[in-house]
Amino acid sequence: MALEKHIVDWSNERPAWQREVMRRVAAGEVLTEEEYERLVDVIVQAQELPAGQFGLEQLPQAASEHVPVCLAAIQKPEHVNALESKEPLTFEPQGLTIVYGDNGSGKSGYARLLKRIARARHKEDVLTDVFRDSPLAKPTAVLSIRVGTAEEALAWPEAARPELQRLLFYDAACGSAYISSESDFPYRPSALFVLDGLIEACVAVRTRIDGRLARNAATIKPLPAVPDDARESAAGRFLATPSASSSVERLDELLSSFDASKETIADLKEQEARLRGADTTKPRQQLTRQSDKLLAVRRHIESLDAALGSMPLARLQEQGASIKSLEDAGALLARSFETEPLPGVGGGPWKALWEAAQRFSKEAAYPDHGFPFLGNECRCVLCQRPLDTQSRDRFVRFDEFVRHDTQVRLQDARRTHDQKVQVLRELAVFPQAVESHLEDLQDSNSDVVTAVRDVLVNYEAVREQVNAALSANRELPQLGLDPAPIIDRLTSASDVAKAASDELASPEGIQKQVLAIAARRAELELLEQVKKARSVIVNEIARLKEREALEAAKSAAATTGITKKILELSEESITEVVRDTFTRETDRLRLERVTIARTRAEKGALLHQPKLVGARQQATLPRVFSEGERTALGLAAFFTEAHLDGSRSALILDDPVTSLDHIRRGLVAARLAELAETRQVILFTHDVAFVADLKREAAARGVPVAERSVMKSRADERKPGACSTKHPWKAKDVPARLDELRQELSRIRRESSAWDEKQYEDAVAVWAGNLSETWERIFSQEIVGPVLAEGGLEVRPMMVKVLARFSDDDHREFEGSYGRVSQWAKRHDKSATVNYVAPDAEGLDQELRLVDAWFKRVRGYKA
Repeated sequence: MALEKHIVDWSNERPAWQREVMRRVAAGEVLTEEEYERLVDVIVQAQELPAGQFGLEQLPQAASEHVPVCLAAIQKPEHVNALESKEPLTFEPQGLTIVYGDNGSGKSGYARLLKRIARARHKEDVLTDVFRDSPLAKPTAVLSIRVGTAEEALAWPEAARPELQRLLFYDAACGSAYISSESDFPYRPSALFVLDGLIEACVAVRTRIDGRLARNAATIKPLPAVPDDARESAAGRFLATPSASSSVERLDELLSSFDASKETIADLKEQEARLRGADTTKPRQQLTRQSDKLLAVRRHIESLDAALGSMPLARLQEQGASIKSLEDAGALLARSFETEPLPGVGGGPWKALWEAAQRFSKEAAYPDHGFPFLGNECRCVLCQRPLDTQSRDRFVRFDEFVRHDTQVRLQDARRTHDQKVQVLRELAVFPQAVESHLEDLQDSNSDVVTAVRDVLVNYEAVREQVNAALSANRELPQLGLDPAPIIDRLTSASDVAKAASDELASPEGIQKQVLAIAARRAELELLEQVKKARSVIVNEIARLKEREALEAAKSAAATTGITKKILELSEESITEVVRDTFTRETDRLRLERVTIARTRAEKGALLHQPKLVGARQQATLPRVFSEGERTALGLAAFFTEAHLDGSRSALILDDPVTSLDHIRRGLVAARLAELAETRQVILFTHDVAFVADLKREAAARGVPVAERSVMKSRADERKPGACSTKHPWKAKDVPARLDELRQELSRIRRESSAWDEKQYEDAVAVWAGNLSETWERIFSQEIVGPVLAEGGLEVRPMMVKVLARFSDDDHREFEGSYGRVSQWAKRHDKSATVNYVAPDAEGLDQELRLVDAWFKRVRGYKA
């Protein structure tokens, strides 16, 4: 599957805001500051954006390269080391700019300034003049840069451009960092620029969220301090660990309980003082009454359960059913009286009449006899007529009917049922005594009291439903209330109060009670502060909620998942390209048995580090390689990074060849000249020989070389940093010296007509001295130099051909000219017997042309 298709498929798993960012990156758009702020709002508030339209049609197949960035000048350095220069240090936009300076000239001061603004593996601060500046002084300078074709002046460090990071800097410290730490080489498969842009946006979002988090933290207001005595209280726990989940409703509940509390801080202080004074009579009485009231409430709930519990109601329901069955049985017996003169005998009204007659007989008519009394001359207690035989038989049958077991059980069942119903109808779930107990217990056992009230409300609901069912003769409800938990709590609370009362009989118990009262007092004092600081606490909860949302948004903008995808899509290609490039660069500098390997990833970048190939022991490169090899390896890594930089921005190097042998110095010079063919290369150095190597390699490739010098001023303080657009005489190669001699000779011709003899002799002496030094430079570079190196310690056999081609005529011309020129120079005393006359300009010109021709001829011997 193509890389672009992988990216699009992966984007469908990302949040909508990330797909929108990828779409805009693919279109080349740049989010403004206001758009970033709105994007942060969307993420923080967890808003849903419309599904982003991001597909292959939005994804270009190649990314445009960044435009090159190069340096034009550094001017007006203030408090940068001890630099002082009236002239700017300028750089040519193309080719090689060689900035020469002796030790202490200020060259490194300019280099350190550029190191601070450019991309460098090692960073260091720019120091002020430690001998003259105060600690408050800040380094400043004006930088002229070119981004593409646009030139811009930046007041450093106030003004900065991210494009400056395309400049690449190298010095010895950077070289060490390349080989001892991981490096990010600037190479990406082109399509990954969309994910790079997404990472950049995520970093920008997280930066803005960090800003909001900082502003959020700045709004913190101190909350009431929680004393140790109140730490375990409800208010203490609430304030000790405030969080985004803290409830304002819970805060208000605490304050409501404080307002409703009958306890006062003054009362608790009085109790505490009384206990500390060992007067425990009143507290013991209070605790005993508290225990008794808790037990009284428990007994009340037990009585409610005895009347309204599942089992009592089930038994009452069964009794009702039993009464119905007995009534049905009685009705069946009553059918035997259907032949009686009057209907309804045995029924309910009749039974009531029978019972009334029974009471009248026993209480008034025949108190000394049972009922029915059927003696001689007795009368009917209802009609009061004498009983005949038939009437007596009827009473006997009626009495047997009433005395039958069914009738007895029915009567007992009705009596028991009616008693229970009466109890239910008269039952008081919230009697005044219990209400009083609960009010008295509110302050000391608020949680238990709240639970009791909830249970009582449930029992009241059951009582109403039961009475309604009884009145309507319906089946009784079975709600299954379980009073066991609250009964256990009441028992436990009562035991605690009783134990507390008993504790007050001992010093240890008194101390324990003192601590408990002190804790309650501390809680009330804390609640008093909380009440005053309610708005502060509410604001803090809101701040914590905002902070939680910001932290969640920051996590949503994490780059880990994006980095992981970049690695998945690019690991092989990136590592292979970097390894191949690094191998070529190490081959150029004649380094063997090293490679470069990926070590880890960071924000979408693959970090690499040079490693040994085939080593049997674990050892780091700095310990294995010589100093020169370490320098060459650092340069190889630097050249790898330069090669992979698609923008072709400027390269800046500060004395890069320290500790290198002459072979590798030449190889480095050749590589720098090659790089200077396509980009700006700036080199700071104090090495005259390396300057000559660079100029030679640049000339061979047709690369323009710009000379710049940094030196100490000639003023009294001898401050470093003075800039010039020419190299000093000692840093010039032979062609440059010959050119300067021509220019000076032209000046002598032009101005000598106005000089006296001494002025002319002095000018000729200086000119001749320089020509003499040029002869010496030619001989060392073109004759001896190609054959001997390293101060004569190494012979280059392949260059002996230079000596073979050197003829007697060449020697005679050199010896003759060198001798003449030396006599004209100041370093030789003129013979008193000879009337010395300085040669005229034509003679000087003839000598210069001879040297130039000799140089060109002998230089060709190396070909």
